[in-house]
Amino acid sequence: MTQADIIIVGDGEQKSCCAEQQSLSEQIDYLRQGMILAYGEKISIQFLDLQQERSNPVVKKAVKEGRDFPLLLFNGEVKFEGGIPLLALKALLDRVGIEPNEINPPLSR
Repeated sequence: MTQADIIIVGDGEQKSCCAEQQSLSEQIDYLRQGMILAYGEKISIQFLDLQQERSNPVVKKAVKEGRDFPLLLFNGEVKFEGGIPLLALKALLDRVGIEPNEINPPLSR
């Protein structure tokens, strides 16, 4: 089975521009829940908060390189910075052969 390890790095307290004003960490929790429902064990999603994970090597490297946050790494490689485009993330999963689980599998006869 193809596996995708997704790491998102950002300021967990940063607020969105939407009316609900959710923090980034809340938004990532919703994203994680939806992605796990859709893809199951084919993916893992980890969130590294810039304020709480300062000593994490991934965070240290991203800060040192002057990356724009939020930053998304896919199997260790930076794919998106400055935002998380969901359609582009889905296209990336499709390109590497990770398909969503079937919602309603066909009935066996």
